[in-house]
Amino acid sequence: MTPRILDPSNPSSKEQKTFAIFDGCESFSGLSKHCFMLLSEQRESWQELKDAYEALKTVKTRKVPLKDFSILLYFNPGRLISATAAVGKKDIQERPCFLCQHNLPPEQKWILYRNEYRILCNPRPVLQSHFTISHIEHRPQAIPDCFDTFLNLMADLGPGWITLYNGPRCGASAPDHLHFQALPTGHMPVEQELNKDKKFLLVARIAGISVYIANDLGREMVVLKGDDPTSLIEAFSRVFDALKGAIQTDDEPMVNIAGFYDKRSWLVVLFPRQKHRPDVFYKEGDGRIIVSPGVVEMAGVLVTPMETDFERLDAATVESIYREVSLDNSILVNAVENMR
Repeated sequence: MTPRILDPSNPSSKEQKTFAIFDGCESFSGLSKHCFMLLSEQRESWQELKDAYEALKTVKTRKVPLKDFSILLYFNPGRLISATAAVGKKDIQERPCFLCQHNLPPEQKWILYRNEYRILCNPRPVLQSHFTISHIEHRPQAIPDCFDTFLNLMADLGPGWITLYNGPRCGASAPDHLHFQALPTGHMPVEQELNKDKKFLLVARIAGISVYIANDLGREMVVLKGDDPTSLIEAFSRVFDALKGAIQTDDEPMVNIAGFYDKRSWLVVLFPRQKHRPDVFYKEGDGRIIVSPGVVEMAGVLVTPMETDFERLDAATVESIYREVSLDNSILVNAVENMR
């Protein structure tokens, strides 16, 4: 079944604001094409989104070369609200959820995805063609029960896309509402790093899925690679349980996830975390640096909404930030032992 565009002249379609419906498609290009169609329509009909994409043209970037890896630094003032969002339990309870349908902007439309999610144009894009995929129900951000959807989304979007997940305590600005993100590939430094075989060590084979960890890439990574979704779900569950055991928690371990799909194979990158924000985020006065690492940052694009921070961030500070928020290597080694 292919995606279908609803008739814009139909009043019920206008009322629902459903741009298209996707409930399974044999052609990998189908969903991707309709996402770009949605974005094109929304940039014409929704002034806030149009302005946000115009602002992207003024974003400043520079490469920060480090010893064993590189980071792309972005100055994007449009990300100030997201970067400084208060995500404490009380803060979340007291603000309206911006991903619930009744709180969406009147101009916002979506693609209904597999009857459970809405594919939305992100009104505060980090990069070009930035989408948010939110559950139609208000439910907490939690990956274990929806990892199958994450894999489906990767395959439905097809090659040329990166699918993203922020854990509820390490990057999600809406930890109370389940959602993913998606972007076209070609922008994240991690994409080049994944092609460097010498930087990854095979540590386990779980249900036929290869499990690797990164070596000297500035932050910890666990990579799952395989072509069977059922086996990937089993391997992911084992890795997740191993992380929980090593950290000694019953909660979802802090983790960001990036996924790629190509040639009927999935590649899933986990970035295990130990802190949401670095200490410099909480300093006062000139000592404060506003960076709030989520999955985009862990994938190598470090976004700051402050031009002064963009200008002064150097290699030593960037390396320190990544070491501070990434899971300690000794804990990951312990988790690897638990996987076997």
